[in-house]
Formats: sequence, C-alpha cells, structure tokens
Amino acid sequence: MPPASLFLPGVSQPDPERRHVFISYSHDDRVWVDRLRRMMAPLLRGSGRELRLWDDSQIAAGRPWREAIEVALAEAKVALLLVSDAFLASEFVMGQEVPPLLAAAEAEGVPILWVSLSPSFVEETDIHRYQAVLPPHRHLEALGEVEAKEALKAIGQKVRQALNEPLASGREPISVPLTTAPTEPTSSTAPIARAGEANPAAPAVPATPAAPAPPERARGLADTSFQVESARLLRVGGGWQVERRTLEVRGFLEELAEGVSVPMIQIPAGEFVMGSPGDEPERQATEGPQHRVRLATFWLGQMPITQTQWRVVARMVAPLGQNWERELTPNPSFFGDGADSDERPVERVSWEDAMEFCRRLNSRLSPSAGRIFSLPSEAQWEYACRAGSTTPFAFGETLSPELANYDSTVSYANGPIGEKRGETTPVDSFPANAWGLHDMHGNVWEWCLDRWHDSYKGAPFDGGAWLSNDAQEPDLARLLRGGSWGNLPRFCRSAYRGRYLPDDHLNFCGFRVCCLPQDSASLHLNL
Repeated sequence: MPPASLFLPGVSQPDPERRHVFISYSHDDRVWVDRLRRMMAPLLRGSGRELRLWDDSQIAAGRPWREAIEVALAEAKVALLLVSDAFLASEFVMGQEVPPLLAAAEAEGVPILWVSLSPSFVEETDIHRYQAVLPPHRHLEALGEVEAKEALKAIGQKVRQALNEPLASGREPISVPLTTAPTEPTSSTAPIARAGEANPAAPAVPATPAAPAPPERARGLADTSFQVESARLLRVGGGWQVERRTLEVRGFLEELAEGVSVPMIQIPAGEFVMGSPGDEPERQATEGPQHRVRLATFWLGQMPITQTQWRVVARMVAPLGQNWERELTPNPSFFGDGADSDERPVERVSWEDAMEFCRRLNSRLSPSAGRIFSLPSEAQWEYACRAGSTTPFAFGETLSPELANYDSTVSYANGPIGEKRGETTPVDSFPANAWGLHDMHGNVWEWCLDRWHDSYKGAPFDGGAWLSNDAQEPDLARLLRGGSWGNLPRFCRSAYRGRYLPDDHLNFCGFRVCCLPQDSASLHLNL
C-alpha cells in the first residue's frame, strides 16, 4: 500500500502501477548499487522497459527528493534491500523506506529480496522473516572478487525472475528456520598424497549437525520414499556391536533409460562445523581450521554412480546439431568383468569425465525442469556424509568391515579389524548412513567440485564450491572424499581430504552426482 502522503484528501486516484525494482540501501554502501547495475547492464539493455532498477541517484536535480522516493516506493514491484550495519542504523531507511515495502509485501505480495553486505543484527528485524537471496552469513563484503561477481550475477537473476512473476496478493512472508540444530563438533580430516594407483586418500570428518527435521517437499520433482537399512557402531563391553535399523528417506528418481535410474536423496537445509577438531585421532593439518557452514536443501545420489548408469550416459547421442564436449568410454572400469560388475561403482573416471557426465544429464532437462546436476561441493559432501554425526565416521567413533569396504587389516581407534577385499563391491552392499546414503566411507573415492586448497582459511561459508585459486593454474588438483577399497580406515574419515589432478584415471576413484534447484545453481556449480 503506498504511503498516505501520495494521496490528496477527498480525491479518488487509481492505485499506481507496480513496475520496477526499488533498491533500498545506505549511502555508505553505494558501491554495491553501482556494481549490481554494471553486472546487470546486459539485462537492462535487452529488456526495454520490462526490467527497471530504481534508486535515489535517479532523482532529478531540483525535484523534491522525499516525494520522489514515495512515488518510487508506491511503484515498486520488487524490493531489493542491501543490508549492512549502516543500512540498519539509518533512521530514514528503517523508518521511511523499509516499512512501506514490508506493508506492500503483506498486502500485495511484493517480493522482499535482501542481501547481507556485512555482519549486522538483521535477525532482530522484520526483514529476516523473508528469505535472503544469498545465505545470510554470505556477506558480499567478505567475498573475493570472482565470488562477489558470481554472487552479483545470482542476485541479478533473482531480481529478473521476481520482476517477471505476477504478484501473489496477500502472500505470507517466507520464514527461514534452520532444520538442523548446531552442536559442538568432533571431526577429523587428513589429506591424500599423490601416490601410486593402489593407495588413495579420503576425506571429511563429522562436524556439528543434529538429526534433521523432515525435509520439505522437493519442488517440481517426483516425491519418492526410500526404505533403507542404516546402522551405527556401538562400544559394548570390551568390543564393538553394529546396531541396525530401517528408516525411510525421501527424494526422487532421475530416470536415465528404461529400468535405469539414479536415486537422489533429499538432504535437509542446515548448519554444521566442517573439518576436524585438534584431538581427532590421525587428524591432518589440511582439515582445519574448523568453520561453521550453512547449507540450503539439495539432493545427492544415494550411491556412487554405477557402471550400468555410466554406460547409459556415455552412449547418449548428442542433441541435433551439437557435439559433446568430451568423449566418454562406456566401459572404463578396472573391476568391470565380474558377475556383479553392473552394480559396482564406475571407476577409472577422471574429474573431467565426471563433469561431462553431469553436462549430459543436464542436456536432457528442459529449462522448466527446475534442477541442475553437478558434482557436490566439498562442504555438501561432508555435510551429507556426517548426516548429523560429530564423530570421525558417520557410524560412530570408528569403522567396522561390516559397514564399509576398506582395508580393515589395521584398526582405527582400537576398532574392529578384518581383511582387505582388494576390489570394489556393489554399491548397496553395506548399510546407509542416517540420511540414507550408501558408501560414503570406502569403496571408491568420490570427486568433488572444488579445487584443492591446503587449508580452510578463506573457504566459503554457504556450502558452495571453492573454485578460486591464487596461481590460476588450469590443472590445479581437485578434491576427493570418502576413501576407497584400498585405504586404511583413517583415510575414510568424514573429514579426510584427498586430491588428484582433474584428468587422472584411477581404479579407486568414482563419483556421485548432486542436484540443486536451478535458481541457486549459479553460486554452487561450475558448468
């Protein structure tokens, strides 16, 4: 509802047409308005009058500025708030601009899009009742140059999308509670050295998630229920006991061909502490410093990609008039001759191969599909692996050969010992973790989207992939997580971090796919 000062007493006037984006900001933060306009310049040039950004720099000299702002508020179809401590301290912004925008949101469904520029007490205001464009802790001022441009692009995409949608009159504000409550972390991480093909390394220790609340229904995706057997490892007397249970998780099936699909498990939004604590046995320096990460909902493959699934995608025919960016070998796996090989994970696939697999999945989807596939970020992988745990393994303080495929001839933290199988196993051979994911520990190392960094200093806090690097080397090593059939248990910890070059083909390296809502993919993917 426009401010009362716009109306003349006793004179009936039509409601003004809502048609532009009103940018509310503090003059201390003017640089971000200019940067956003520069990023959105191609959209503004190409849209005629359809996409218009309004801020107070457009008030003509000599015109009453307060009345101009009131008119602009009344004509705002979308509100973009650039929130900082200066923004919240401004009496004019918080007293004259924000209230009518929030009132228009309640009465007419005007979208409230807000972005955090710097740390502030925004959670103490009504602004926080609305969903932020970026995760609230992802402050623009703290981002590197490339990450900031990626964030500005995502903001521009969200602004255009909101402006093109009809107003939903009387729409309720979107609340954004965490679905997992943070607890104190206990995790551990160790890096994988580049070595011979038979001895890889694995990553990721549990951080600080609690049991997830029921995930919200996947928008635009078939909602499927999966029954899985989960387990945890308990110390009983002087030994260890595996406690098994059946649980139900939700997700969807991504069909590749008749009878061949990829089960995708919905991972709830939440927060955890990534990396390992200093007292975790066999911790590596590259697993720190521990840092809190907040993630939006995403979907992760229930299992590593199998040889059957790989063959279907490798043999896909490119769309008419196009060529695939990279050829894929239909049968690359070293362990591909056994009777059960179809259900074993594909291996001897490089990071580049895995990315091509994802590109081909995306080529099948229409723009309205609402989702996009890629490799998971390192943070997404560890968060999903831990599944609410804070111990070195998702199953508990140690690992058992009943729970994973690894070299169990050596124990971890006085845990059970067994044998070294010396090869991969079918992907559903062992119990799932508490979120329904199989083989997060052992079997094959799993490629992640991120480039390798020697520590978490400067790492993203929103669960996105860490793609920047100082050297700008095109072949900089990529992350691997989870350990393999050839590794000792310390390499299979939730926090352990491994690396190889993006075009390495090794018989202990595979991958699983991640799926993101399309409107958030630009911040997480490198496709």
